[in-house]
Parts: sequence; C-alpha cells; structure tokens
Amino acid sequence: MSEQSETLVPEKLRFLEELDEEQREAVLNSSGRTVVIAGPGSGKTRVITYKIAYLLQTGIKPSEIVLVTFTRAAAKEMIERAQRVTKKDLGEMTAGTFHHVCNVILRRYGSVIGIRPNFTILDESDSKDLMKIVRARFATSKQMSKALPTVAELYSLLTYSNNTLQSPYEVVSKKAKRWLNVVDVIERIFEEYSLEKDKQNVLDYDDLLLKTLYLLENYPDIRERISSKFRWILVDEFQDTNIVQLKIVEFLSQVHGNIFVVADDAQSIYSFRGARFENVKEIMKGANVFKIQTNYRSTDKIVELVNSMIPSSSVPKRLRAVRVGSQKPVIVNTYDHFDEAKFVAQRILEHVNEGTSYEDIAVIYRAHSHSLELQVELSKRNIPFRVLSGLRFTETAHAKDVIAFLKVLQNPYDALSWMRVLKLLENVGDVTAEKIVTQLLESESPIDTLMQLSVKSNDFSNFKEIVLSSLGKQPSTQIRRFYEGFYQMYLETHYPDFRDREEDVERLIEMAEFYDTTEDFLNDITVSEDITRTGMEKEEGKVTLTTVHQAKGLEWRVVFVIGVNPGDFPHFLAVKEGNLDEEERLFYVAITRAKDYLYITHSLFSRRDYGPFNEIQRDFIEDIPRYLVEYWRVR
Repeated sequence: MSEQSETLVPEKLRFLEELDEEQREAVLNSSGRTVVIAGPGSGKTRVITYKIAYLLQTGIKPSEIVLVTFTRAAAKEMIERAQRVTKKDLGEMTAGTFHHVCNVILRRYGSVIGIRPNFTILDESDSKDLMKIVRARFATSKQMSKALPTVAELYSLLTYSNNTLQSPYEVVSKKAKRWLNVVDVIERIFEEYSLEKDKQNVLDYDDLLLKTLYLLENYPDIRERISSKFRWILVDEFQDTNIVQLKIVEFLSQVHGNIFVVADDAQSIYSFRGARFENVKEIMKGANVFKIQTNYRSTDKIVELVNSMIPSSSVPKRLRAVRVGSQKPVIVNTYDHFDEAKFVAQRILEHVNEGTSYEDIAVIYRAHSHSLELQVELSKRNIPFRVLSGLRFTETAHAKDVIAFLKVLQNPYDALSWMRVLKLLENVGDVTAEKIVTQLLESESPIDTLMQLSVKSNDFSNFKEIVLSSLGKQPSTQIRRFYEGFYQMYLETHYPDFRDREEDVERLIEMAEFYDTTEDFLNDITVSEDITRTGMEKEEGKVTLTTVHQAKGLEWRVVFVIGVNPGDFPHFLAVKEGNLDEEERLFYVAITRAKDYLYITHSLFSRRDYGPFNEIQRDFIEDIPRYLVEYWRVR
C-alpha cells in the first residue's frame, strides 16, 4: 500500500487486513491488464470482492465498473459483500453474467445494427420450440425427418457453432460426422431460424453475445463510447470463457486497459460447450500475473497429493495448506464396481457413526453411469442420497424403457409397461398401443397373442422376434437383445446425448450379469429405490452423488472419487478424441473438492468393452506418488 493511500483513507481500507499477503498483493498492486491465478480453496471470491471495494474506496465510481460472473448468484454475493465493506450503494454498477451485460449494451446500442430496443429474449425452451417450427419446413417427408438431426441435436450443434465461432460444416465435421450428408440442409435450417428471429424481434442467448461482439467489432465509435465508460472490467472464472467472451472482454477494456480476471486454467473443464482454457494464457500476454496459492479448504495431506496432480498443461503453481490432518488420501483397490459400491456405502456409514453428517459426504465420478451400482447399494442400506448429475437412474427415460421391457417379460399382464415399450416403435402412438394392450390383456397368453398381431410399423416384426428370443433368458441377455436389436438405434435417433444413455444401458447390462433371474434383478433395481423416500431424509441430510462437472465450486468434508480406471476415468471417449489434458483437469477438480478425507477407488476387474480402446495406457492411479497415499484392498 502506498504512503498516500495509507494516510488518505487508512480506516476505509481496514478491510484489507482480512486478506492474506498474496490476496492483498493482488488487490493493491494490480492495474492495467491483470490475471490472478487462483488455486482451489484459495479465496478467489474474496479477492474479487475486495478489489471492487478497494476501487470504490480509492475514487472509482460504481458506474465505471463491470463485474462479469458465470451465475447471477455469484454476482449478487460479491456485490452484497462489497456493499457491506464499503457502505456504498452499488446500484449503478454493471454486474452479472456475460448475457446480462450484453443485454444491457444491446438495449442501449442495438439499434445501430438493426435490433429494436423492445426485443424479447428466447430461453432455451423457446429456442427449441422455434427450431422445431423451422425444422418442420425442411422435414417434408418421414424419410427426410429421419435423415435430419432432432430439434435438440440441431440446437446443440448451433450453440456450439456460435460459441466457438466455427461454421456449421466445421462443427458437424468434428463433432457429428453422421450428419455430413445433410449438412447443407442443416445450414439452411440455421439460416431460416435466424431469419425467423429477426422477423419476430427476438434474440436467443447466443445472439446476446454474438450481436454484442459484432457491434463492438464493427462500430469503432460505439466501442470507444462503451469502453470509455468502463474504467475497470472484472471477470470471475475466466478459464470457463469461450472465444466470443474473450473478444468481448478485450473490446470492453480497450480504452482504459484495466482488466482484472481471476482464473485457474487447471479447472477448465467445459470444452464440450466451447470453453477454452487457452483463454487464460492469451489474456496473460503482457499482463501482470499474481498467484494466490494458499489453500484454506483441504488438509496438508490432501494438498500434497493435489500438488502432485496439477495438470501438465496448466500455469505452474504450488498450493500451501493451512489446515493439518492426520489421514493421508486413500487409494482403494476393489475387485469390481459392485465391491466398490459396497466399500463406499460401508465407509459412509462408518463416517456417519463417527459423527459426520450425510450432507458432508460426496461421491464424485466421471460419468453418471458410473453411479448406478452405488445408487442400488445405498438404497439397499437405507442411506439417503441426492443425485446432482441427473435423475436417479430408474427415473431416467432410457432406464424406464429398459426396465419396462424386462417387466413385460416377467409379467405379461403389466399394461403400463406394455404401453411404454410399444410406443417406442415407429408409427405406434397412444391409440394403437392401447388397442394392442387391450388385446394382450384379454387373452390367456399375452405373448402368444403378440406374436399373432400385425401392426403397420417397420419395427413391429423385429420387436416380436426380440421378445420371443428373450423369454426365459438371464436379465443381462434380455437387455442386450433389446438394446442391440432395437433400442441402441432408437437412442441414436432420438437423443443428442445418446452416448451417455448408451453407456448407462451398457452399465445396466454389466449389473444384470450378476443376477440369475429377472425377478431378482428387478427387485433390486426398482424396489430398493423407494426405500430412500422417507420423511427422515430432510432431517438427516443426504449424501451427494455427482459428476465432476456438477461438483465444480463445491466442497465436502469426505469425498470419494470412484471409478478411476482407464476407460472410465480418464474416459475412453476423451482418449479417442485426443482430449486427455481435459481429463487431467477433471481429475484435479475432483480431488480438490475434499476437505478432510479423500478416497480414490480403482477396480481391478472391469467388464466394460471399449472396443479398439481397450488398451488405454493412461492410469491416474499410477501417476500418484506412492508415499503420498495409503493403499487399501477390499476383500
């Protein structure tokens, strides 16, 4: 702190005493282009908050500051903290998400590029509804409709194209080659979608960013006027920005040149939606770089492990722990995913018996399907849990479809299950399905009656063969025949996230291989699901089950990172697509969520078949220095 500032407002800057040395250095001595590399648990929110407070206390007006965050809640929290510290009204400060900031700019200056100021904004659901209308203009026959991506897939392709500034052809070539033969139609759909938005005076979320970038890029006078107003641009979670957001930040700071971004490129895990960890290194060119490396979250034993696993492509850093612990992180070797689930459930109960609350425990995994065995085991043991990574497994549409197929084999008089399965078939809607079910239930042998029926559906004959060949077989065989004979193609036709759903079904087949009868399997997979739905859940809290992506920004006292096996984590699709560096960052994020206890589980035997990627060489367990962990074997 300079002598002038000390003598000028010493009392007003007393809040700076709450910062550690590195945090205080970043707040006080940052000017111009500044990057703060913030390690996990290092207090980055406090640094941004106090930077705002420091600016306000040294003469910067609220209206001269832009704060960009990735959630409205984060912006609100920082503003409220800064107001408490400074006792100033920050109502004139521009703060919120990138979309909010761009909305403010377009309301004022959008008319320059033909946007009427009373435009309305389409949310994701609205955007898909409009895309559906436009798609229908091109899907003029059933054959053409089947040849085109679904509405959800079209929306996903378009938003990735927008956020990466790539053409639809480039995106389809890299991400969805199966649509290359209709890419010209896809481009025309996107053009028509854009024209419809213009006619209706509406913008979607991507438009807010793209049209702001266009305005700033092509109208220097407007750019200078906006940039002159904002003397400071502060951005949180900069590692999660895409190329469009990077360019907007550069333009907004053009006049005064004061950018203050907080980032940890080691935690950049959203490339699937266009985020670029490279943005951090690009913004660092010619910047003042500060590192805040004191970790207030985890014990020293966990921090030592974290330091050994910092991703190789990230900005170098070394975390220092404040908290001391006695338990080293534990590598747990289990035989298979079932033993893994049993170990995790048992260890959770042991921690709870020792005084830990359920809500202080989390299980983290690479993909939602990796939690299936665990969900069943926790349900059996009456351990309450919540699933951040999606619906409980038996509540997902694809699981319900598979289970319905098993149910009609087990109980041919199950009308609801027949209705669900039959409506999966082409040209079979509610009316047709109901007629079929009525005939089945009125007969002495529903299966025999099914075999005698004829329905105008290309799928029906195939479906009858699948049913007939599945009767009396083990549940794993029944699911496999349903999946490989029909359902896999159904998933790929109807869901943009079909790969995740296929992985769920394949994991379900693995689970079913341990059961001799369909009845036993259905009992475990369905009946146990209801056990957790008791009035005790809210009182006692719940264990959190979550993917790494959903866990980012959260922390728990006890963390299990499960399924750390080549092919599962790192994920085989990442290996296939050459994204191993992002898998390193995902693993880094996972292990940094733990405060006191960290367990990393590894199965010695996995039934997963990764085809040509069976020989996946990278094993995160082998990367961990042996002296930093304990090894447990579950027998």
